[in-house]
Amino acid sequence: MKMSRLFVVGLATLGLAGWSLSASADAAAGKSKFEAACADCHEAGDFEGEDAAALADSLKQIVGGQLKHKEPIKLSDQEIADVAAFMASGGK
Repeated sequence: MKMSRLFVVGLATLGLAGWSLSASADAAAGKSKFEAACADCHEAGDFEGEDAAALADSLKQIVGGQLKHKEPIKLSDQEIADVAAFMASGGK
């Protein structure tokens, strides 16, 4: 019983985190950061329809050095949210 309660609370927390990401992210602001940090190797259209929260999580792992990437990327949490929103929009 205790474990299921913990599971539900964890899921609710993740859901709220994803909602707050989309509520505060600015895809237009993410465009310039994407072009500066990502566009040499990636096209925004390749990420169209992807979950912005999942993209942001991957970007955080890259920035934090936990996920291997061609070269280091330095982005703030807000910039990560903005770039993820831009990527999920497919560059639109």
